[in-house]
Amino acid sequence: MDFPAMQAFRYAKSQVVLHWVAALVIAVMLLSGTFILSNLPNTPDKVGMLRIHMMMGMLVAVLILTRVVMGRMLPAPPVTVDQKKAHLVHIVLNLAVLLMAASGSVLALQSGLFDVVFGSGALPEDFKVFSARQVHGWVAKGVMALVALHVASALYHQFVLKDGVLARMTFRK
Repeated sequence: MDFPAMQAFRYAKSQVVLHWVAALVIAVMLLSGTFILSNLPNTPDKVGMLRIHMMMGMLVAVLILTRVVMGRMLPAPPVTVDQKKAHLVHIVLNLAVLLMAASGSVLALQSGLFDVVFGSGALPEDFKVFSARQVHGWVAKGVMALVALHVASALYHQFVLKDGVLARMTFRK
């Protein structure tokens, strides 16, 4: 399909907004979790950041579930063979992000974190002793790899194949 023809098959504006909001929040979560939270000692100063991280994690789960439901309800643009592969990557990426939210919730339950950040109590000495923390960390690395693959593929389509796939997820005319 050439660029003008591909451009005619866009996602709904609501899907575009959800995609970019979810992408932004996921990027912030991955960066803050990897480079800030994991390096901070478990002192009372960390509680506020953990509270924000947990609330944003819940937001990400809601955004992803909304995107999945919306994707089922709204007509999807026609797909090529490459886009079928991209669809598989999207499914795996969505599942991985939901696993991040689930493992974060399990970690919060295992460690008593809900009580600490939304009530009172002390942080555990180290989160790494909890199995859910190990899952959370490994899945985060997988999500980063999938996001990198997703971005690289979009850029490849945009600048090498010049097939207009990226335009389907924008508001450009």
